[in-house]
Amino acid sequence: MFVTDTHPLVWYVTAKPSFLSAKAVQAFKKAETGEALIHVPSIVLLETAMLIANGKVRLRESFEQWAERLSASKAFSVVDLEIKPISLAVGYGFNNDIFDKAIVATAVSMDLPLITKDVAISESRLVEIYW
Repeated sequence: MFVTDTHPLVWYVTAKPSFLSAKAVQAFKKAETGEALIHVPSIVLLETAMLIANGKVRLRESFEQWAERLSASKAFSVVDLEIKPISLAVGYGFNNDIFDKAIVATAVSMDLPLITKDVAISESRLVEIYW
C-alpha cells in the first residue's frame, strides 16, 4: 500500500509515464491489477482540480467524472483529511506548501510510503519515499 502525491497521480492518469520513476510506474500498475492499493489524500483531489482550473492539467473528462471514476476504482482509495494529519501538517516546516504538508502528514499518519519526486519532501525525511 502507498500514498500518492499529486504529481505522480496526475502524470500517471495523463499518460506521462516517462515522468515517473520505474518504481512509481510499478506501484500504479500493481494497483491496477489488484496487487497494491494507492491511497489518494482528498487534498490531492483539490490540488488537481485547481491545476485543471488554472489550465496546467488537462483530463479527457471533467474533473468530477474523473474523481468519481477514481474513487470507484479498486486500485485507489480516497482518504479524507482528518484531525491527526491536520495536526501534523501545521507543525511541518520543510516548505510553505500546505498541499505538500497535508499529503506528507497523511502518509505519516497511515505509516505508508509516499510516491513522490518532490525534493523538499524527500529531504525532510518525515516519510518513507517510494520513487
